[in-house]
Amino acid sequence: MNDTLTDTLASSLEFLQDLARDGARPEQAKQRLRPVQDKNPGIALDLVWEEEAYDQSVHYDVLLHLAHEGTVSLSFCPDRAVPWPLRGVHRSREGDLLRVNATVMRIDQAIGCLDFIWNEDRIVDRLTSVCIIQEELEKNPLELSEAELQHAMDAFRRAHRLYRAEDTLRWMERQGMTLDKLERLVADQATVEKLRGKITAGQVESYFEQHRADFDSACIARIDYPDGESAEQALSQIRGGEADFYEVAQRQAVAAAARSGEVSPHLFSVVHRGPDGVEWKTALFSAGRDEVIGPVRDGDAYAIVRVLGFAPARLDDPTRRTIQKMLFAEWLEERRKTATIEWFWGTANQTSRMEATR
Repeated sequence: MNDTLTDTLASSLEFLQDLARDGARPEQAKQRLRPVQDKNPGIALDLVWEEEAYDQSVHYDVLLHLAHEGTVSLSFCPDRAVPWPLRGVHRSREGDLLRVNATVMRIDQAIGCLDFIWNEDRIVDRLTSVCIIQEELEKNPLELSEAELQHAMDAFRRAHRLYRAEDTLRWMERQGMTLDKLERLVADQATVEKLRGKITAGQVESYFEQHRADFDSACIARIDYPDGESAEQALSQIRGGEADFYEVAQRQAVAAAARSGEVSPHLFSVVHRGPDGVEWKTALFSAGRDEVIGPVRDGDAYAIVRVLGFAPARLDDPTRRTIQKMLFAEWLEERRKTATIEWFWGTANQTSRMEATR
């Protein structure tokens, strides 16, 4: 046994004895593990635990990960307590949804996440991403200053149009959210933003230079139709000079409002070329100014598109944020590939097979 392992085992045992003596709860125990890890950087440490339902007592186990060798499990059982082998392994509780490595997500936490995490991810990816992010922040905590928290809260209220205190209070009532929960939500979002900046630091500029053409943009006007035949008829009228593009847009907006009570929000928009090779974007960036193209299929809509102008790529704040999100998504995917993911709830077998085939 080498000196590094001996010292780490001694520190870990002392740590476990202190937890048992103090009756530490899991959140406090995880914080107290950090100094032990800092003192023994040569061996990665993880903390797992089991809580007895009837008395809320907690039994802890420290995992010492030995590179290329294996894992040592170390536990301490106080006098008259139930030893770890008699309790069984770290079983799931009724309210647990999944475990990613050593991080457990509860069902109530997952439900709270669904409305607030990135819309572009599938639900399985969203939930596992939260665990991966939480794991990273537990190992490498990030602190937010008062100014950062205030900036995040101001941005959240602007995004939800909560300009007055009474607007915010009404929104909280509709969401069933207390002020404390709102502040935690905003702080969590701000911390993820800070983590994204940390993970992608020094990579944005080089990525932009390598993929500059993907961020060329076109300003367009578009008219959406629910079917291709209607779009073809409108395009024929415009190209034949029988109707003006914007007259057709007005007519379609009135018709859509009468039909469904809604109109398309996309009359004017900015489109980036992107790396995906979407056929209609290729046609768009090959067109001339004021040219009308289409009909193009975009999701469920058939669109007629008028080109208003083009702008070359530049690394402005929106582009920087877009690249950060792309790089962060790549980082999450790499972590997800190496993570051990275990589902406790719902169609556990189905989700496990889903993860195995990805």
